[in-house]
Amino acid sequence: MAARYAIANTVVPEGAKAPEKVQLKIARDKALSEEKEKAVDAAKKEKVEQREGLKKRTQAYEKEYADHQKKLVDLRREAKLGGNFFVEPEAKLLFVVRIVGIIKLSPKPRKVLQLLRLKQL
Repeated sequence: MAARYAIANTVVPEGAKAPEKVQLKIARDKALSEEKEKAVDAAKKEKVEQREGLKKRTQAYEKEYADHQKKLVDLRREAKLGGNFFVEPEAKLLFVVRIVGIIKLSPKPRKVLQLLRLKQL
């Protein structure tokens, strides 16, 4: 909570007597500043851990993609050596639309469905 706000640094000159309210304010600000430091340190630590996790996950994905590409190259070479053809894998795509009709649709979605020849299912 306190990490978002600036905390005033109230200074009372040495030897001067401060009113009780000012002393309470100084004590409150000191507690808030300590809480803010802890919150900022925790946020920094959490951010570092998150970045490390992201880096590890990225490396795992890169390894997975490289392995897949290597597998495709090996399959191409194997097919060529055997005198066969290698058919490239196609992207997996699924297009699903569930509608009852286009009577009560707004104009833009209705036009899209008309263009896709989906007037009624």
